[in-house]
Amino acid sequence: MKLIKNNKVTIFVIILFLVMVLGVIEIKNYLMPDDAKAVYGDRLDGIEEHPLSDSTLKGIEDKLKENDKVTDAKGWIKGKIIKYIITYSDNTSVADAKKVANGLVDMFENDELGYYDLEVTLKKDNKELNNFPIAGYKSPETKTIVYSKDREITKEEENEE
Repeated sequence: MKLIKNNKVTIFVIILFLVMVLGVIEIKNYLMPDDAKAVYGDRLDGIEEHPLSDSTLKGIEDKLKENDKVTDAKGWIKGKIIKYIITYSDNTSVADAKKVANGLVDMFENDELGYYDLEVTLKKDNKELNNFPIAGYKSPETKTIVYSKDREITKEEENEE
């Protein structure tokens, strides 16, 4: 008790300092968003109602790899976007590559594609071919995949190969 009576001012200053620190922390939490908690904000509301398992994505990868034009396929989910990278053999035409990728829409249920966006990247084993990669995108409001502008191999580049 004697210790408290002799150090009233010191104890008061320590308590005041702790209250001020807690106040500054609360004000900071109120004024500044916590990026670690909400990367997507409220855009992912309702995602629990539309679960999509890794086994579903793996099954679709396996279906894609069954096609003799596809050498590799990789799919994953990032937030509200289902992403696929499909690698084709070098002798695959742009039209055939798009046809295979368009089959992705049929591999998902309408409920899933009504919530998630679908993003596909089509590429070839030979990275030197300048008519690939091709990017495709399907939003929940659309029924088909829309692709980036087609690029044709130019004669100058064909001679370099």
